[in-house]
Amino acid sequence: MTNPEVADRLAPLIEAGLVATTAQLDAEALYSARAAADYAQIWSDRRLAYEYLPTNDEHWHAALDAQRSLADTGRHRAVGMADLLIATLANAHDVTLLHYDADFEIAAEVLPFQHRWALQQGTIS
Repeated sequence: MTNPEVADRLAPLIEAGLVATTAQLDAEALYSARAAADYAQIWSDRRLAYEYLPTNDEHWHAALDAQRSLADTGRHRAVGMADLLIATLANAHDVTLLHYDADFEIAAEVLPFQHRWALQQGTIS
C-alpha cells in the first residue's frame, strides 16, 4: 500500500486476519517485484497476511454476465474485468469489499456484493 492513510486504515484489519486476497490481486502485487527474491518475499508475505479466496469458471461467468449487463447501457468499459471479478468473488465468498475505487460503485449496480470505501471518496489525491 503506497498511501499512508489507506495503510493506516487497513493495518488493524490485516493484523486481525480480516483481509483476503484473490489471484487477480496477487498478480497485481507480484507484478511490482523487481527480482526473484522480491517476488518470493511478496508471495510469502501475502500468504501469511491474507486469506485466499479461490476463483473458478463460475466466478468468471458471473463477471462476464455483469459486463454484459453494463454493455446493455453502454457502460461495459466503465469497469475493468479485474474489478468485476473481484466484486464477484466478494459476493461468492460473502465478504465485504473495502476499496478506494469508484468503479466498484458501478459494479454494485449489476452485482450483489457488499462494499464500502476505505476512506471517504475524494479524500485521497
